[in-house]
Amino acid sequence: MNSLINTLFAVVKFSLYLLILFGIIGVLIIFVVIPKWVRTEEVLVPNITGKTYYEAVRILDNEGLRPAKEIREASSDAPKGEIVAQDPVANFRIKSYQPVTITVSIGAELAPVPSVIGKSKDAAFETLTTAGFRRNRVAEVHSEAYLQDTVIAQTPPEGGGQRRGSSINLLVSLGPTPQSMQLPNFQGQTATDALVALEAAGLNVETEYSSHPKIPEGAIIAHKPADGVIVKTGDLILLEISGQESPENIGRLLPFEHSVSEEGTLSHHVKIVIIDDSGQRVVIDQRYAPGELIDLERKGVRVFGKTRVIVYENGEKLPETVYK
Repeated sequence: MNSLINTLFAVVKFSLYLLILFGIIGVLIIFVVIPKWVRTEEVLVPNITGKTYYEAVRILDNEGLRPAKEIREASSDAPKGEIVAQDPVANFRIKSYQPVTITVSIGAELAPVPSVIGKSKDAAFETLTTAGFRRNRVAEVHSEAYLQDTVIAQTPPEGGGQRRGSSINLLVSLGPTPQSMQLPNFQGQTATDALVALEAAGLNVETEYSSHPKIPEGAIIAHKPADGVIVKTGDLILLEISGQESPENIGRLLPFEHSVSEEGTLSHHVKIVIIDDSGQRVVIDQRYAPGELIDLERKGVRVFGKTRVIVYENGEKLPETVYK
């Protein structure tokens, strides 16, 4: 019995000692630690934006501060590794034990420049805007290969990585260079030969028909302006043809369209060859942006009789199209 009483007394005594110890610790926390924590001096946060991470750590350390363990990253025009933001901001007062969160630049986001070669000027503007770029200077030159208001070239070039929001310069076609020439005498020649020659010279042609006692059907009776007159590219020539209107005499506009491959972001080289009763000729031989539509009828390509259209894209021959 005495042994049990002694054991209980020892347990009670030990518990009292623990209570006294915890009480002392509590008093120290209440009257020493907490007041010291509350009275911790506030520090003015220095400006570390524009500095490298290691420079920022040194500056914070000099002020008795430290960076947060987590380092944030963000795309920016600032050089890679440069601090672009801080939290709290500069000149904000904080306790010395509070960390400063740092956001470091990983450099500007680069995007490939889309190809707008072969597109109309308005379509090129829309494509660049959609891709996050801005148009800058637009220069214009005459071109025998590209229709008026079509983009011939661009800088920076297609495909290269540029910062979004960068400016793109465009070179746009004014159409063929106006050239002066003396109109030859087409009287008596076949309408087919005359049309091919006039359109190759960049002249626009209209036709009308009438009967003639001496000039055979399908041949030229007269034309306006008359032979010997000086004309220039784009002028209108009126041909009077013997007989009745017939596709065999004046040919027909070719209703052919070709959509350039949409593969990739770089332009594709397109060559289109026409073979008809007047012979073989190349009507397209230039670069076009992916997905661009080539309309030979809009381009004014005229053909005679049975016609074969052969398209080469980046040197690869595509299936032929035949018109009868």
